[in-house]
Amino acid sequence: MVGKTEDKESKRPPRQILARSINRRASLRSSINHMLTNETVQDDDNFWNVSSRWFADATEEIVGNVAGAAVDDTAFRTSGIEIVSATDFDQDYEDDDDDDDDDINNYGGDDGKLFNDLSTFGDTGTPSDIRTIYSRRQIIQFICKWILLAFLLFSMILYSMPQSTSQYALSSWTLLRGRSNRFQPMKEMFVEISGEDAFLDTNSPQYRALVFLAEQDPLKLNPNDPILSKQIIQRYVLSVLYFSTNGPSWKHRVYWLTGQHECGWQYVICSDVQEENNNTTDAGKTKRQKVGLTSDKFNPENMDDDFSDFADSDLGLGKGRIITGLKLFDNGLAGNSLPLELVELKYLHILDLGSNSLVGTIETYFAQFTHMRELYLNKNEFHGRIDANMTKGLTKLKVLSLGHNFLTGEVDDLFLRDLTSLENLSLEYNQLSGIIPTALGTIKTLQHIRLGGNTLHGEIPLSLENNLPNLQRLWLQENKLTGTIPSSIFCDASSTLVDLRLQNNSFVGNVPDVDCTMEKLELLSMASNDLKGSIPNDFGDHFPTLKELHLYDNQLTSTIPPSIFKPANLTAVLFGMNKLTGSLSGSMFQEANNLVYLYLNANDLGGTLDDFAQTEGLPSLKKLRLEYNSFSGTIPKLEFPSLELFYAYNNSLLTSGLDNLSSSIALKKLKLSNCSLAEELPTKLGSLSSLEVLHLNGNQLTGTVPSEFQQLTELEELRLDANDLSGAVPFEVCNLRNSQLSTFISDCGGEWSGVACSCCTECGT
Repeated sequence: MVGKTEDKESKRPPRQILARSINRRASLRSSINHMLTNETVQDDDNFWNVSSRWFADATEEIVGNVAGAAVDDTAFRTSGIEIVSATDFDQDYEDDDDDDDDDINNYGGDDGKLFNDLSTFGDTGTPSDIRTIYSRRQIIQFICKWILLAFLLFSMILYSMPQSTSQYALSSWTLLRGRSNRFQPMKEMFVEISGEDAFLDTNSPQYRALVFLAEQDPLKLNPNDPILSKQIIQRYVLSVLYFSTNGPSWKHRVYWLTGQHECGWQYVICSDVQEENNNTTDAGKTKRQKVGLTSDKFNPENMDDDFSDFADSDLGLGKGRIITGLKLFDNGLAGNSLPLELVELKYLHILDLGSNSLVGTIETYFAQFTHMRELYLNKNEFHGRIDANMTKGLTKLKVLSLGHNFLTGEVDDLFLRDLTSLENLSLEYNQLSGIIPTALGTIKTLQHIRLGGNTLHGEIPLSLENNLPNLQRLWLQENKLTGTIPSSIFCDASSTLVDLRLQNNSFVGNVPDVDCTMEKLELLSMASNDLKGSIPNDFGDHFPTLKELHLYDNQLTSTIPPSIFKPANLTAVLFGMNKLTGSLSGSMFQEANNLVYLYLNANDLGGTLDDFAQTEGLPSLKKLRLEYNSFSGTIPKLEFPSLELFYAYNNSLLTSGLDNLSSSIALKKLKLSNCSLAEELPTKLGSLSSLEVLHLNGNQLTGTVPSEFQQLTELEELRLDANDLSGAVPFEVCNLRNSQLSTFISDCGGEWSGVACSCCTECGT
């Protein structure tokens, strides 16, 4: 029997044996398909168990294909196996079951050989050289090694990707391996919030949020557990906000879209469920304290807390925390609109999205935030008409900040009707029109009104003059307001008003004659109006706490009353561009120890500066502007140790004194153009080593450009044109062009050509 079997075996052609092996592989493939079709993949672990069995069997099939694929009548080579045409064999061989087993054992059995003594037949049918064949185990090991290497390479690439790209890759992998059993229940839950259409696009923020929660969220929250439903919704809303506003590019996003409880995500503020559910157990309170959740503010020290042992049943509302605030100010948010899903955060007390790049309209759904206390949408790119329905029912709102956007329309009484608790109204720098609503005067809680930078017209309503006992800041600047400035706006709010800005309007009349003392006013600006007449002599006596007084760009006449400089904390007096007369005496400034800015430019002031320069009351003065006046005589020594800027150009009666300025070593900007300085250009100016700008053009200076100017290493602008200078500019001074000096103009051309300058940027003509 053995001999017979061996005889049959030696005569059986390889083609027939390989064909039978292929039939058995087809049977294996059918079994795999049956397994994958009928075995339910209920979770990730079971999926990988099924996948590993499929992988092992599939590898066997791959090896079989390597050995026996493409069996035909043409010669081929693969993986070290060579099979030559067997068409010359025309004998019929009997096919019986016993021989099948022998065939499998000898040609593909467990002894590790794909073929034993497989002969190559030529045209004559005679055996040729025995070929060495790879074992099945070696091929399996080879394939597994390459698969493992590819997996490691994929992981490294995924880790190095930007977060948005890596999340897309993970989502793609999720689609390939199938959905978890959380996907469909969560989708049904979220459809009730966002609508079915939101999930038609797989790139929509809602769909991406769904994929994160159902497939990628390490918490793996069970959507069928009613205890967790509120937490799931909270995480969904935050995820939609994240994807809607370019979350991967946020400046700060610690723990966002991670396994951390959403109350641990950066700048998310939560409160204990005790506020909404008084049945919280003592055990729940203990665990809250354990994980550091007793604070309503984000605490970096608690960022590593583990919430995994936090029993949901103890608190009954998704880890016992509800979101009450989002503080994402200046965080790089960008998007075309705010997601509607935000209204699901029903207990929001504060929403701060200011100073971002959000566009679109401000929707009326904000009226649904009935618990809202503070809403900041300022400094974005919102547009559209302001809508009264937006504030309907917001009786608890204290702060409404919509400034620095592109909002249009009128702020009417309906818009303010329900804002009975409002303390801060900020609508500045939009495109709002109409009049100032009289309803503002009915909101007794108002502390800050900011309406500047719009196109409001009309007069200041009487309701603002005597009905706001808590008013601290009133900003009406840069509008089209008319009429006179009522004195009652000062005295009726004298106990609280800190900041009053009325500049850049069309107010007429005189500076108000105040008959009360405003104990808290720090900034008063009535600049750039059409005020006329004189400044009341006792004006400064009524503002003992004043820090800044702006009256520039009006038509004020008479002298400057000394009382202006009496407030002890006064830092800025800006009186330029009026018609003020008189001279400056040192006695006026004896108490101005904190004065930093003194702008008296473009008036009709005259006399000498000697008395003014000798005062000892200006130790803090940094910027002194006296240009376009009629001061005369010599420029005195300015005994102001902090002086950085001195402008006195276009004072045609100033004749000398440049040497005296050499002691002002803190000077950075000096402009004395178009005076009548008739002296030799002093070398001592070279000692002003901090000088950045030096303009002496349009005078009668003589001599040469001093080589000492090479010490002015910080110099950026030097103008010496329109003088009587001569000679060549020293090489050392020209070297300043290699550092900071970008503008250098002298008389090197035209009718004043007298200076040889190879480094000038321009020649005066």
